[in-house]
Amino acid sequence: MKNVTILTLFVAGSLFFSSCSEEEKKQQDKDTKDNHSAHSNMDMGTSEPSDGSIYHINSRWKNRYGTTINIDSLKGKVQILAMVYTSCEYACPRILADMKRIQDGLPAQVLGQTNFTIVSIDPARDTPGKLKQFAEENDLNNEHWTLLHGNNGNILELAALLGFRYKRISETDFTHSNLITILNKKGEVIYQRKKLVEKPTETIKKVIEAASG
Repeated sequence: MKNVTILTLFVAGSLFFSSCSEEEKKQQDKDTKDNHSAHSNMDMGTSEPSDGSIYHINSRWKNRYGTTINIDSLKGKVQILAMVYTSCEYACPRILADMKRIQDGLPAQVLGQTNFTIVSIDPARDTPGKLKQFAEENDLNNEHWTLLHGNNGNILELAALLGFRYKRISETDFTHSNLITILNKKGEVIYQRKKLVEKPTETIKKVIEAASG
């Protein structure tokens, strides 16, 4: 009888812990879905960008090869710039797709005066090696695409200059502005595409104007 009682308690305990484990997993799955849902549905909007050149700041970054560069090394070309993170599953892939559409819509002579810059807002995970892998997976050639890894201070400073807003909402996810910024050859903001639903037509027009100016 004693052995039966112990066995009954053991089975009941196993079922209890199994139930708890399943509930915890369901809650974790729900939290993950909620976080992604928040990211997909909450565009943080933007603030006013600086009217000065971003090249006035003295910030140093690493490119996809781990080489340290100054932000003003981008000077001299029109820049199409976006701040994203590589593990993003909703807005960032759409931003990248739009940047590629802009690239495809530029005449060859304009493309030669233009560069596309991706700045990660997730420096802990988006190491130079990760950015190199991301570039290879998305066919971002070295001729027209620059991917930058920086420290949190430099990221915050650049975000403030561009009017870009972002916030971590989980260990793996951010909510952020859905922003593509056009900089002239001096590094001044001349145009910003602020909504995912906007077509790249106006952006392409602004890039062509900046390249000829």
